[in-house]
Amino acid sequence: MPGSKNSASETIVGAESRKTLWNLRDVTPGGDAESRDPITQTALIEGPEPVVPRDLAMLTAPAKPSPFSAASVWVRKQRDARFGLRGDVATTILERLTALGTKVEALPSLMVIVAHPDDEAIGAGAVLRGLPNSTVVHVTDGAPRDESYALRKGFANREAYAQARRDEVVAALWIIGMAPEQIRGLGFVDGEAALHLVELTHKIVDLISSMKPDVVLTHPYEGGHSDHDSTAFAVHLACGILRREGLFAPVIMELTSYHNYEGKRRLFNFLPFPGAREKTVELDEETQVIKRQMFDEFTSQLALLKTFPLEVERFRHAPRYLFTVPPHEGTLDYERLCNKMTGAQWRNYAEQALQVLRARKQTPGIRIN
Repeated sequence: MPGSKNSASETIVGAESRKTLWNLRDVTPGGDAESRDPITQTALIEGPEPVVPRDLAMLTAPAKPSPFSAASVWVRKQRDARFGLRGDVATTILERLTALGTKVEALPSLMVIVAHPDDEAIGAGAVLRGLPNSTVVHVTDGAPRDESYALRKGFANREAYAQARRDEVVAALWIIGMAPEQIRGLGFVDGEAALHLVELTHKIVDLISSMKPDVVLTHPYEGGHSDHDSTAFAVHLACGILRREGLFAPVIMELTSYHNYEGKRRLFNFLPFPGAREKTVELDEETQVIKRQMFDEFTSQLALLKTFPLEVERFRHAPRYLFTVPPHEGTLDYERLCNKMTGAQWRNYAEQALQVLRARKQTPGIRIN
């Protein structure tokens, strides 16, 4: 694929673009605002640093003394020291992740964890073409429990609809060189991931601890779809648990999807977050044709996919979230379009899951080698 026509630009989002409520997500541990969400702040996001891609590790460390142990893990000495990649490290990882059609040394090993079969094609189809050895994980099978959804799509039942969605994503990713065995499904019912946050977190802990990807690419927390937010929750908590146990944890990067912005669904943009480094990849004509071919394989979802542009893909280093406060002010996108769950209900599920995960000093299923 020609790389000369693809271009990428980096954006650092300023604090002035973020609404007041979002400031709750950046409280200083130990400060006045910490009590609003003590579970998230104190229990699962602290501990040893995640290990950045191996040849980038030196960039994260001060020159003297080196903070890296023989296991390449930096154990925090202070309770209130929260992990955050240095800006130049985040930028370097984004550059390597999005290096379409160019020769880049030491491309990171990548695991894409998304909610539904097609989310990876929408948000990162072009980037995945350049990383054919990646693994894609779908949290749900893409089929809601209510069989009326399957019937409206022309399927006899929910199971047939779920199988069709699996077949579609296998065909779509085959176009860019990914084999079926690189595509894993966790099997949760579409729309119900929030009901299984603890189990989902444990499954992702097991996946990461066994495969040890350098980077996990997942959804942002922004209220676009409850399954998207559940996936983000589980990925962040899984990495926090691994750090807490002193084990390998990857860097978390994000792809775009959609969210409610001033009463309308906004596509392929992130909600503003201060200091977040974003990378926009502009796709050349050849790459757009290939991505359209991928979209065409999702025959049950064509009406939806036609609303997504082909010209760009955007990525960023995942910021720190407080999952027990809304991702933005006002109505969430899934509250506008779905009556099965409210944002308040989702956050209640998140808080319950945090309490369970916080109580476990050693998470079942973690393999300590």
